[in-house]
Amino acid sequence: MTDVTPPADAAVTLDPADPLNQPLTGLEQVIEAALQDPVHWRAFEVLLPAGDLFVVPEGAATAVQGMHTLRPDETLDLRGVILADGVVAGAVFTDPRRIQAIWGNDVSCIAMNGLRVLKLFGDRPVLLNHGSARPLLFQIDDVDALIAAADARVETPARPTGTVQLGHPEQSPDVLLERLRAAFGPAGGDTDISAAWVARAHWAEANHWGWMVDVRTTRPADEIRAMVGRAVAGLSFGNETLDVSVAAPGGPAGAGIKVV
Repeated sequence: MTDVTPPADAAVTLDPADPLNQPLTGLEQVIEAALQDPVHWRAFEVLLPAGDLFVVPEGAATAVQGMHTLRPDETLDLRGVILADGVVAGAVFTDPRRIQAIWGNDVSCIAMNGLRVLKLFGDRPVLLNHGSARPLLFQIDDVDALIAAADARVETPARPTGTVQLGHPEQSPDVLLERLRAAFGPAGGDTDISAAWVARAHWAEANHWGWMVDVRTTRPADEIRAMVGRAVAGLSFGNETLDVSVAAPGGPAGAGIKVV
């Protein structure tokens, strides 16, 4: 990783009152801490692939609006930045406001899981927060190392086979509920989710425990699963499974705690 922050004599000209010269997200706060003490880079390496990053689509892809999940046959042409040596680096941002600051308010951007972004740019360097006071350049080897480390981390176990029994949790999963409510928004809002519940799940044949997120919406199931995946990024479920059920609005209420 290369720090491409402006030299010290240029840094003193930065306006401290400008909000863009201050951390805008939790990830950016970790970056600031890591620049002061390298011990924090471990937290950065974990958070970067787990959360959302923002990229700018080019060409026909600029018509993409709102939440969108790439299908296996879809590709995106994403905007890059030409470095001093002529190499084109992928342009990746931690907050849409940083994109607007350099390319204007009319530029479309897409939120995408950080690991997915790194894999899209796996054959080129990645420049994080181009145009900001703290841009960071990741060479191809750096990107490969971040991807390998993220892929090696233990994932939530896959859904067991067999029937599942749902019930009300003995203890409220407050952090999970908070994450899901923030992601889903109000009923009938922009996410088109009319109702959702979180239930304790038990797969009897496998004697396996976990959680079920039951969502009622007209949106495709893969988009909702991707939304839930982004919402719970960084949460640890131990050896338990988080599963997602998606159905059309209406019908009987779900089991467990109502989210929306």
